[in-house]
Amino acid sequence: MNEATIQEELFAAICHNEADVVEKLLAAGADADKRFRNRLTPLMVAARAGAHAVIPVLLAHGAYVNASYGLWGRSAFHWLCYQGLSSHYHVEAHTESARALLAAGADAYMPDDSGDTPLILALRHRLKNVIKLIHAYSPIPNGTGDKLLIPWLDIAYLRKSNPYLRRYTDKEIHAHYIAPPEPRQLGETLRRPYSLPYDTAWASKADVRTKDKRGFTALHHAAALGLCEAAAILIDRGAPIDATARSGATPLMIAARSGRWKVGHLLLAHGADPLKQDCNKRNSYDFARRANNFRLFGMI
Repeated sequence: MNEATIQEELFAAICHNEADVVEKLLAAGADADKRFRNRLTPLMVAARAGAHAVIPVLLAHGAYVNASYGLWGRSAFHWLCYQGLSSHYHVEAHTESARALLAAGADAYMPDDSGDTPLILALRHRLKNVIKLIHAYSPIPNGTGDKLLIPWLDIAYLRKSNPYLRRYTDKEIHAHYIAPPEPRQLGETLRRPYSLPYDTAWASKADVRTKDKRGFTALHHAAALGLCEAAAILIDRGAPIDATARSGATPLMIAARSGRWKVGHLLLAHGADPLKQDCNKRNSYDFARRANNFRLFGMI
């Protein structure tokens, strides 16, 4: 396997959160910092795709955490906060990825080309656990008086806004309201003992034709998250293969754009049209090429 092929396999493994495959490829000579054709480093791709199991593997192999993408100036931490929880619905996984990046030296105050720092993006997407972690690793300059940047990180504000807290010590208030959660395994949940959304149980009950405000069906969401089993259940239940979102995007386009080659293969096997175009006259081939989705690129 030559160097180019190894890097292509690395990209596909990262998109599917295959930590064991990434480990083997890095041991076989894959470069943890070499940029793919889309000019993103492996760590940026992992953060953007929500590949939480892969992030610690890349960091362990020396991936540079503060590398930035030239077009927007975003680092891996920018991508993690920019995506919010849209591509991964497990709060604890998102929290642990942020913890790993910060422990490796990620700069939460580095502005991108738009002037947005990871902290600003975390505030915009209401990633409370990430904000707590940033504050724990490099305290946020929070201001004073009525000009607090983040009021709930200030003990005096918490006491003033909630008289019930007056009976507790500063240490107890800090531990409960300000300190980040304790480290957890990615399979554990922070609040609920049962499965979180977007799994096979969800696919068995989801309305296959209902669309959200973006025009996404359940199959669009399964394609974006790379959930092959859920996608297969939705297809078996009659989900429209080429349903179009408001932008004209089909599930195959979403799979191509997100690097989800396995779901893309499934959709193609069930007759998805790779030449169907969105509102900007782009087809699945265009999305796959732009996203550096090598495996799906060869299928279309």
